[in-house]
Amino acid sequence: MILLLSSKLMNIKYALSVSLTYQSTEPVSNFESSTHVPSLFIGIFFGSMLVMAIYNLLLYFSLKDKMYLFYVGIVLFNILTILAIHGISGEFFWSNNPELDRTIYITFAGISMFFSSRFAALYLDLKNRHKSLNKFMWGLAILSVLLSISSLLLSDKFVIPFGRWLVLLSFPSYIIVAAYAHKKGFKAAKYYLIAWIPYAIGLIIRTMHGADWLPTNQFVLSSIEIGGALEIVLLSLALAYRIKEIQEENSQMRNQLQNYISQVLSLEEKIDSSAKSDENLPEQKIAKIAQKHSLTERETDILLQIVLGLKNQQIADKLFISINTVKYHTRNIYEKLDVQKRTEITSRILFDN
Repeated sequence: MILLLSSKLMNIKYALSVSLTYQSTEPVSNFESSTHVPSLFIGIFFGSMLVMAIYNLLLYFSLKDKMYLFYVGIVLFNILTILAIHGISGEFFWSNNPELDRTIYITFAGISMFFSSRFAALYLDLKNRHKSLNKFMWGLAILSVLLSISSLLLSDKFVIPFGRWLVLLSFPSYIIVAAYAHKKGFKAAKYYLIAWIPYAIGLIIRTMHGADWLPTNQFVLSSIEIGGALEIVLLSLALAYRIKEIQEENSQMRNQLQNYISQVLSLEEKIDSSAKSDENLPEQKIAKIAQKHSLTERETDILLQIVLGLKNQQIADKLFISINTVKYHTRNIYEKLDVQKRTEITSRILFDN
């Protein structure tokens, strides 16, 4: 989930930091020389990313939750973005056109940002909890796709400012949306926010370095990778919490279903028992209730007709009395049986011993 954001910013911010912080459109090769990260750091970073991608893919096969599939897409395109930023993809995938790395990283970054937006929406359950925020996330996702498309068709003069604007819009949006979801009672959003912290710190460090506020050293140059690696660890805790939450919800649903089935079976047994036992025939049951609640003979007659489903006028016609007399005795029956409506009388007939 956070890698998703990591992917987004580590994509565009780390890559666009070339133009965000250095304000240039210099080749990626020049950027590489000023931000070179030793192969050990890159190896650890990519290794962690691949492990988490495989882990989440297995979770997807187990839980069938699209959230994990989006996460895998984020990780894969994040890796492609970083490879392009460091000029590695040009050496292995398009060696005949290594200059492609200068623009393709934005394409990959946009795709990763799309997955990031959809992942955040799914993780925070915005579709069910906050429909307007879900639409907003869809807006960011569409803009991310437009960024990828524009990187293939338009010049850097347009694409870089567009990417910079999109990063500045989406970066605080993810945090604000998650904070709002947490405020509204979605506990899992807390882990989403916590996982953002190390990456956000790394991003701030790189931005301050780009503004010449920090010296150049290995820690500063690797701050985003370090923050991303820590983010992966925290994200694993967030996913574990989500799995636990899903299991608890499933367990609660199973218990509720079992209780419901037990109640239905118990009700069926009572109904079967009342149908098979002479003592529980409506006439005999009514006689017992009449005796228990001191019903008069006329009230007992009317109660029997009510149980048989007759309406006031029908009862009056059958017993050769006025409808007002029926209503009068009916009110007395309600008071003596302590019921409010006719459906409650049926329940009393079945279950009042």
